[in-house]
Amino acid sequence: MTKANSPTPLYHRVYAVMRERIVNGYYPDNVPVPSEAELSDSFGVSRITIRKAMEMLSAEGLITRMRGRGTFVTDRAQQSALNRAVVSNINGLFSYLNTVGQSTRLKVISLDRGEAPPRICAQMGIAPTTELIRSVRLRELDKRPYSLSMAYLLPEIGAGLTRQDLASTNMIDLVQREGAVVEQVEQVLTATLADEDAAELLQVPIGAPLMRVNRFFFDDKMVPFYAAEILYCADRYEYRVSLKREQGRDFHLDGSQPG
Repeated sequence: MTKANSPTPLYHRVYAVMRERIVNGYYPDNVPVPSEAELSDSFGVSRITIRKAMEMLSAEGLITRMRGRGTFVTDRAQQSALNRAVVSNINGLFSYLNTVGQSTRLKVISLDRGEAPPRICAQMGIAPTTELIRSVRLRELDKRPYSLSMAYLLPEIGAGLTRQDLASTNMIDLVQREGAVVEQVEQVLTATLADEDAAELLQVPIGAPLMRVNRFFFDDKMVPFYAAEILYCADRYEYRVSLKREQGRDFHLDGSQPG
């Protein structure tokens, strides 16, 4: 299937491939997925390995085993509320963050003061030595790591935050409670790899692919006061954007405006 010296167990590699197939609609929901024997031949692994992978998928609620009928993909596998389209306005983003908050569980890793990474300082337009309020939190979905988030806030916004606040409330709600007005949000999505710390917290191998989302929040004077960096497990996160045609604003290759 893959290199024999891979640090990832065989059953977990089978699970990852099967999960990717399921969430992408590879298997119809009204047709049983291949049997353990068929999957064993397909992946070139033992049936015990396939069985462990299928048990993980079943525990996650992605498949249902029916005695005498076979194994089927569940409805929830392709209808996760966390994978819905995000519209390009602040209210849409806040609604999405609220959905994530209601669907996941927070674990506070740290809360302290110190410098942010240089790339964060550059985006916020502050000196690399600027002292910021820093927090690290882990989100869990279905009792498994879903995302790892790092927050960097100006002291006038984040000084009053406590670990108790961070364990129960979305950061965007906390900063607005502290009096911040969110006028604009800039968001950047990139692919990255798990370092030692991220790998341990997200329970993935070092070097595993991750999706990195950076969000920068600006106040009513267009001054950035809060930067968020979120790492998502690549097999558990999907980001969608819905693009709509603006009536009367069709694009023309010759540069002319619509008549």
